[in-house]
Amino acid sequence: MKTLYISFAVLLTALFSLDAQAQDDSAKEMAEYNVSAGISPFGPSLGFSHHLSAKTTVQVGFGAFSGDNPVDQEIGGATFTGDAETNWMGIFLNHRPFEEYDWIRLNVGIGIGGIEGNLIDVADANHSYNIRYDNNPVGYVGIGFGARPVKGVNVGFDIGGLHTSGGDITATGTNINADVLEEIPNTLGYGRVLPNLQLTVGYGF
Repeated sequence: MKTLYISFAVLLTALFSLDAQAQDDSAKEMAEYNVSAGISPFGPSLGFSHHLSAKTTVQVGFGAFSGDNPVDQEIGGATFTGDAETNWMGIFLNHRPFEEYDWIRLNVGIGIGGIEGNLIDVADANHSYNIRYDNNPVGYVGIGFGARPVKGVNVGFDIGGLHTSGGDITATGTNINADVLEEIPNTLGYGRVLPNLQLTVGYGF
């Protein structure tokens, strides 16, 4: 719950900052292209965008990540530590439906790549699972704030979900718990929809 409050506070701060940026940048010249770097649960990423118009942008991005989960999770009565690895690329369409509020974006896209996670019971190293997402392509739907189509430095914040057919779950230890196997697909980060929060800094030209 503490993590949720912190994430909400970061979101509010970002929204206020982006709204201020939108007002300060209102007179800036429109950019044709944008290059950006971002960070999300799926790792750091690089992106290249082409602004087709003031309302519509096409973006190509790619990213990767390998590391430990930041927090342990309780699943089926057991507490698990874990790690994850991602490698992906995607094509996204951003649309700004409100002319006077061009810092609000609708974002849809298609991603290709792989996501793999491992869960290990902190009390029993022989109780572990592997979750692999390798169904391609997958869809993304979200809403974004900022990243206006103007020249110069810009900041964006996106929230959305990666929609998949679900991960393939395999027990990798000698101990198997049926309750855990049943609950993993209903656990945040291991379900059919993978949540995404992304902060991006870019440069329009």
